[in-house]
Amino acid sequence: METAPATARIVAPGMRALAVALWVVAVVLLVVGFVSRGETSPLLVPVPSICVAFVAWAVLWRPRLELTPDALVVVDVRRTSTYAWPRVTGVRTKYGFEVQSSEPDRRTWIAPRPTARLRLDRPGGSVPLTVDTAAAEVLAHVPVAAPLDGPPPATVTAQPIVHRTHGWTILALTVLGIAASMAAARL
Repeated sequence: METAPATARIVAPGMRALAVALWVVAVVLLVVGFVSRGETSPLLVPVPSICVAFVAWAVLWRPRLELTPDALVVVDVRRTSTYAWPRVTGVRTKYGFEVQSSEPDRRTWIAPRPTARLRLDRPGGSVPLTVDTAAAEVLAHVPVAAPLDGPPPATVTAQPIVHRTHGWTILALTVLGIAASMAAARL
């Protein structure tokens, strides 16, 4: 997925390194499976490797925060949430990285603990971050609330919060997990 030039991404380099390691393990599993499969069908051999590779991508590689000019985009395993900047009221870092808005707090997959190491990827380069500095980076995009003196404006622009569920990811994780278990039992 290509992002706009002004988009900055916050990723977890440790999770991404683990994803690469799991992809290497998936390739090794594939080679070992074909070498030692015996009488097993060659169609069953790649199933555990595909499962490991997909889990590495969905759980470790894909999660990120995108800071666009219009919104904060939180991409997790189960869903992608887009918060228009005026709807973001804060970021809490006590137990990890949590986005605060008019909805219940949203804990992110990218930083499940306050000591997580993160990286900010911008068009000009990458910068290592802590959870607290990532929160400061996100809060720098949040606009200052307008004073509420005088009559309300004649028109109001909607500032949505949009959640898009990754149903296919959950389904694929479930199906691949079952298929990998059955294939491993046959191998």
